[in-house]
Amino acid sequence: MVAISHFLPPPASPRRQLHQREIKLQAFAREDGLFDMEAMIEDVKPEPFATPTRHFDAGVPIHLMAVRLTVNSAFEVVHVDATMARTPFQAICPEATHAMQSLVGCNLLKGFRRAVAERLAPRVRCTHLAELVTLLPTLAVQALVQGKSEADMPSDKPPLKLDGCQAWRSDGELAREYLPRWYTGAGQSRQAAGPAIPAAGSLGLDVRGLDHGLPARDL
Repeated sequence: MVAISHFLPPPASPRRQLHQREIKLQAFAREDGLFDMEAMIEDVKPEPFATPTRHFDAGVPIHLMAVRLTVNSAFEVVHVDATMARTPFQAICPEATHAMQSLVGCNLLKGFRRAVAERLAPRVRCTHLAELVTLLPTLAVQALVQGKSEADMPSDKPPLKLDGCQAWRSDGELAREYLPRWYTGAGQSRQAAGPAIPAAGSLGLDVRGLDHGLPARDL
């Protein structure tokens, strides 16, 4: 794994590492027509660490947890799996996996983060699992929506990415070039869109009625 600091300016002062957290996200298309969105978190420390009930040697994971949300073509959660292989309090923490089942019925692209906050109350949730699932809406977009041609999207609503980031602002160059119908900048918009990349066109996704402010708005 490439160090984070490889992409950043040199530190302003000598330093020592205190903690390392790695998060991994993966998306899968299943043969039964459903989709699996998976996330894993691993926390390690470069020095020995202890809780009131457990000792961790340097480099041994303190947290090692994973969650899977299975969604249908409308991005509705139909099944949840969650595991806690390593936790600071192994006799207690895994009980929080049961609360994750309350996410069944939520939609990844319709107020999902609000639903997580409402359904996973602090007293019953694992903070780390709750944090992981809030990353899955944008994973779903990257896996299932990103790359769909404009023709595949609802004709009465702008694409999900429009005004969701600086690059795809509605008055920007990318919108002018590839989304001329939704371009709001000065000058004459071009009527011919760029070549479509039908990455998800064959997946049978239902993108009607989704929150098209993603990811700028709360999911």
